[in-house]
Amino acid sequence: MPSRRGQGGDEIKHIHEDDAGRVALRKGLAKLALWTGLAICIAFIAWVAWGFLQFDHDIDSPREGGFSGWQCDAGRDCGS
Repeated sequence: MPSRRGQGGDEIKHIHEDDAGRVALRKGLAKLALWTGLAICIAFIAWVAWGFLQFDHDIDSPREGGFSGWQCDAGRDCGS
């Protein structure tokens, strides 16, 4: 007949294995969230940089339709 101590040890071993699986899953999800956040930050920075380049182009050549009429000098038509 096995002792109670041996049975309890097996249960504890299974509990530790379950906890290790949960910890690994949490670490994996945390790493995934970190990389996803990094990708979103990089995409945002690229979007802002693209907008700045477009704005810079519009300032350099307002006659190409980059500015609305209200943004041009008085008496000047930038849209045409």
